[in-house]
Amino acid sequence: MSPASILLSEKSKGRFDAFSDGVFAIVITLLVLELHVPVGHEHLAQELGDEWPRYLGYLVSFAFIGGVWIAHSSVSHFIKAVDTTLMRLNLILLLFVSFLPFTTGIVAAHLFTSFLPLDHATEPLRSLSAERLAVVLFGANLTMAALMNFLVIRHIDRTDELAADDVVEEQLKGFVRGRRSAVILQAVATAVGVFVPMVAVVVYLGLSVFFFVDPLWIERARRRFWRP
Repeated sequence: MSPASILLSEKSKGRFDAFSDGVFAIVITLLVLELHVPVGHEHLAQELGDEWPRYLGYLVSFAFIGGVWIAHSSVSHFIKAVDTTLMRLNLILLLFVSFLPFTTGIVAAHLFTSFLPLDHATEPLRSLSAERLAVVLFGANLTMAALMNFLVIRHIDRTDELAADDVVEEQLKGFVRGRRSAVILQAVATAVGVFVPMVAVVVYLGLSVFFFVDPLWIERARRRFWRP
């Protein structure tokens, strides 16, 4: 453990878990506020259909936050204490998670604007540029949150005083591999958003749903497959 990091008590671990769970719950609640309730009576189905980019953004963010929360909660069961470095890393993770309602709203507002009928010849290029920027901002937010999730788990894996026992350390190594893959794939998908925004959003959704699956289940399945 680095000299700047101080090992805290088991009581601090309980506060660490409670604070993190509270932030995750608030952020998921804020996400649904980005969904607009149609007020028309004659064209309700059409108005609901017009809001589908917001539904897509909501699904991506909800699945992503759910996956991060599952990983966070699972890892929390494997540690016996927290240190100040872990708390700092966790706060930065929560910072990027708390940005998601904002970037979700941006991508929902600008997704597919390049396909809407416009009056001026220059407007489609401007709209496409805004769409790309919105998708890349959303992807960058997802990537940074995935990166911090990886750094949190890696710190736990590398700090002997935090892991509960040796068996847990082996499971944490599997966690680290999975979260590293998540960061790389999310970064690649964000780069795709510069060129093909809609494809990138579909990839965001696929990755979020995939990592929504309990990462420990993936690791156990991998071990059963390779067991001699």
